Amino acid sequence: MAGGKLSARQKMINLMYLVFIAMLAMNMSKEVLSAFGFMNEKLEANNVSTSEKNKQAYANLATKASEQAAKFGKLNDQATKIKQYSADFYTYLEGIKTEMTATVEDKTAYESMDKTDFLDTYFFEGDDYTEKGQEFLDKINGYRTSVSSELGSGNKFEAVLNKRFSTNEETNKDGDVIPWLKYRYEGFPLVASLTNLTQMQAD
Repeated sequence: MAGGKLSARQKMINLMYLVFIAMLAMNMSKEVLSAFGFMNEKLEANNVSTSEKNKQAYANLATKASEQAAKFGKLNDQATKIKQYSADFYTYLEGIKTEMTATVEDKTAYESMDKTDFLDTYFFEGDDYTEKGQEFLDKINGYRTSVSSELGSGNKFEAVLNKRFSTNEETNKDGDVIPWLKYRYEGFPLVASLTNLTQMQAD
């Protein structure tokens, strides 16, 4: 195929082969988009279940604090503050997700959520961040810092908080150092970013 004149038949075969490869790539892409969507569904369901369990845990701690203030009073105060930090951050993330899918008629049509333009313009402006992009980073950093500060320096959750809510630069496969927001959210399909935000809510 590399040299010599190709016959019309061979040209047609080559063209059909390219079309076939392109179709495989498209189908694979759709499968990946659907996989993100199904993962998002599971995370959403898990978030609802976990929220209910958390409510019960907070209620139990409040009861113990009222009965044994010396032992559970401080823990209850910490839990109440962290609960508010988490609720505020969770609601903020939910707001972004609502904006992302505002124009999507069928919220389960994951294969149609392949565009990258929403967050590409919502978070980024050239090489810089928009106000919304900077706000997103500030919210993540603020949540991590507030919870760690409430628990105290050297607390047993510090490493987990720093890992799950890190906004440090990332290194790609080519060894290039990329700002965290660009590395995680620029150029990704809508459904992938949606799932990413749901995972952050789960965290």
